[in-house]
Amino acid sequence: MPEKIIIVTGFGPFEGHEERNASWEAVNLLPDVFVFRKDTYQLRKYKVPVTYEEVDRIVPLIWNQQPDLVVHVGVHGKINTINLEHCSYTSGYCKPDFAQRCLPCDKITLSGKHATEQGCTMLKTNLDIERIAQELNLQTNVECCCSTNVGNYLCGYIYLKSLDVNPDRALFIHVPKINEPYSSEQTMAAIHNVIGKCLEQLSAEQKLS
Repeated sequence: MPEKIIIVTGFGPFEGHEERNASWEAVNLLPDVFVFRKDTYQLRKYKVPVTYEEVDRIVPLIWNQQPDLVVHVGVHGKINTINLEHCSYTSGYCKPDFAQRCLPCDKITLSGKHATEQGCTMLKTNLDIERIAQELNLQTNVECCCSTNVGNYLCGYIYLKSLDVNPDRALFIHVPKINEPYSSEQTMAAIHNVIGKCLEQLSAEQKLS
């Protein structure tokens, strides 16, 4: 029987978040196993350096493990909610990464099923994030929102790369700075709850192995 795997990534330090990145602080607190109904999933966590080169290296490594779900987490310095990102865009990546390197072109070449579509401007997750946010806002004290603004830096880049592989099983979550307003433990719990909701949807759609 194949292993049941969930992979969650957080980012390392970058400009404005040199000491610690709220995304990794929360992701690192997640348990190593995730129990969903009667199944136990390995929860594998990756701390991703804020460089295009590392994203290019890590994303294939992640998907080669054939995970049931991949959740990327990044920090957003101007939000005070947990933002579930609906999509990522194929152009606009002009900003140097934390290693002061730029991509050769601001338009990302896709390799998945949309690769031949010259006019493809965005890729979307197939997860129903509106429903996830609505349910969690009724069930928890941490506010979740849906967003279409993942940005055109490393957050958008890693999300686009994963959506290009499998939009059924990929999600990006933006989290606020630590204690603005949520502690790392509260943010971790929110991520944990989102994972559970994603698995519920995948199970209902018979997409879990």
